[in-house]
Amino acid sequence: MLRKKGLLIAGLVAAIILAGSIVLVRVYFVDAAQNLLSEMTEMGVVMEDIEIHYSPLPYLLVHNLEINNGTDSVRIPMLEIYPDIPSLLVGNIKLRHVILQDPDIQTAAHRSGSDSTGFEMPEFFPARLDVVSGKLLLTNGYQGTPLTVSASMEKETGGFSFNVRSASIAELGFKFSGKMDMLSASPLKLGLQATECSIDPAAFLGFLTGFGYLGNSTIPELADAGKFETRNLDFNVDSAMGTMSFQAGELVLDQSNGKNLSVNIGQGGSYQISIEEIHIDAGELYSMAQKSERGRNATQALCDSAKLKSIKPKGQLILKSVSLSSPASSVNTSRSAGLSGKMTVSAKDLALILESSEGKKQELNISDIDADIEIKDGKPIVSVRTFNVASVAGGDCNLQASFSFPFEMRQVRFKAEARDFSLFDYMITGDAEKKSPLKTLFDTQLVNKGTKISASGYFNSPYDKRAGLEAVLYSLSIRSPEQNDTDPVDKNFDFSVLLGGTLNGKASIRRFYYNDWPFSDVAVYLQSGATRAVLKASGKLFHLNLNADAVFSKEELAAQCSVKGRGDSLPSLIACFAEDLSVSLRGKVYLNANVFVQGKRPKELAESAQGDGTILVDGLQILNLANIDPRLGFFIDILDAVSKKSEAGEGLNFNSARVRAAISGKKVVIDSFSLEGNLLQAWGDGTYFLNDNRLKLDGKVRSLLGTVNTVNIDRRLKS
Repeated sequence: MLRKKGLLIAGLVAAIILAGSIVLVRVYFVDAAQNLLSEMTEMGVVMEDIEIHYSPLPYLLVHNLEINNGTDSVRIPMLEIYPDIPSLLVGNIKLRHVILQDPDIQTAAHRSGSDSTGFEMPEFFPARLDVVSGKLLLTNGYQGTPLTVSASMEKETGGFSFNVRSASIAELGFKFSGKMDMLSASPLKLGLQATECSIDPAAFLGFLTGFGYLGNSTIPELADAGKFETRNLDFNVDSAMGTMSFQAGELVLDQSNGKNLSVNIGQGGSYQISIEEIHIDAGELYSMAQKSERGRNATQALCDSAKLKSIKPKGQLILKSVSLSSPASSVNTSRSAGLSGKMTVSAKDLALILESSEGKKQELNISDIDADIEIKDGKPIVSVRTFNVASVAGGDCNLQASFSFPFEMRQVRFKAEARDFSLFDYMITGDAEKKSPLKTLFDTQLVNKGTKISASGYFNSPYDKRAGLEAVLYSLSIRSPEQNDTDPVDKNFDFSVLLGGTLNGKASIRRFYYNDWPFSDVAVYLQSGATRAVLKASGKLFHLNLNADAVFSKEELAAQCSVKGRGDSLPSLIACFAEDLSVSLRGKVYLNANVFVQGKRPKELAESAQGDGTILVDGLQILNLANIDPRLGFFIDILDAVSKKSEAGEGLNFNSARVRAAISGKKVVIDSFSLEGNLLQAWGDGTYFLNDNRLKLDGKVRSLLGTVNTVNIDRRLKS
């Protein structure tokens, strides 16, 4: 019974206390509301309507609240204010929770130091603040659409600091949760620390350029990235000083990622960036570049210089120990002016997919990169310790190098080696090295569709850029298979590579073999202009002196060549055309010839040939007439004209042989020929047709007895 009475008394006491508390809350809430509204009125706050509610909890409902301070303004259509009940019981004004419905805030983006004022925390600021679809319009520097802000945060015990449960800015794709410290609202001074944060790159770059933190040309391709996320974010902004700092333990940009990023940006574009390590997806970087005109132009220029249809990378570039900085003036001047810094470059599963102009594709695997890049006032200095490339078609090459931009050949140092490196229809083997400002040594071999080119020597880089390159070749050999005349290639010439004024210089070649043609002491001079190039060449073929002058336009060639010789070996000269034929002839050759050609295609060039020449052979001997080569069968025809038969081992000797001829297209018109010997003389004229190797001669033959007979020869000289 006593227990029941005790419970009843306790219940009555609790009911009395609760009723008293409710009464106190109502009384104190009215007083607190009046005091709060009075303070807000003294601060210049204008309110259209105020409602006091007691259910389910006491709160104030304020309609159309406005605050104006110069160019700054705050408009809140509806404001819910919830007091802290325990504080009300002791007569204190303390707000537990405030909800801002659709607030609209307009404030200046930048202020001068004299306009800057710190943010003083009102005593009645709520412990918890929720912003529902707020609008923030920053003026004085950014004429964009208002930013839609939503947030839910709780105030910490000291200062103007908040634990942010969730916050977002829709127009920037900005979402985060963490801690926010606001030192000033106008001008904006705040700090954010968030374990995770995501940003829309396009909108965020627009925000930075709009406020003058970045120039319009600063990496605009990043705007096409789809995802930007960070972890362990520390973000600080001071609009009065025009500074912004950004640190992140980890960051993700689409398929690229990095760690320990630090960015400090000042108004006007000055910035400092440091990254411990970042992995960049090469394919993603390429796709991003192709979305901008600047990137497309750069890629197209690279393809044009390499004579490729396309170059596409895949795999990852790895940058380590990145440190970059730029002064404020670089935003309003050139894109890279003033940029300084350094980084280390490596790669993982990096490859280049090349497509030739004919549509063929080939992949190059870059198995190893180890390079340092240092940038001084916008000029990169590159040091490549290791660069290894393997071709899926076979072979590899490696490179060590150091160079800088703007590129200057005299400053370059490199060592390169290729081992059966296959690239489309080419295979390269050899090495090259440049250890001094002037000389580049090389010894290399290039194979293309049966044609093999071998060269060794060195290049000289001149002091005067206008002089062009100078090449000295110890040896040059070109061996090309015979062409199938039944299906000749007759495409239009394209000499554009020689034009533009960039390819100038001279070359000297001590020994030069073209198939079995042994040239020596060859000198070549090339002068390139915008619309034409001029080439001069000289050299020797045995003891024959050769000189050539050629003029190239983009699609046409005009050339003149002269050949002079005194006492050259006939067998050696014949061996250049038919080695097996040289064993049947002896004598010394004296030659003088000139030829001019002009055309836009190989056939047109051959058909345009015009020239003349004379040949004298002293001591001409034709050996072993009985087994003579069919290509020399016309000598048998001459013997038959005087009914002379050749015996086994017998030869035919002439004191001299002379030919005077003119070249017209693909035929050689023999104006006259003569053979002077003790046993036989012959003379006449004829024609040699280059198309089918056909020889026609009409002449006379005088025998030892003085009889003169007519000779008519029509033979096809088969090789």
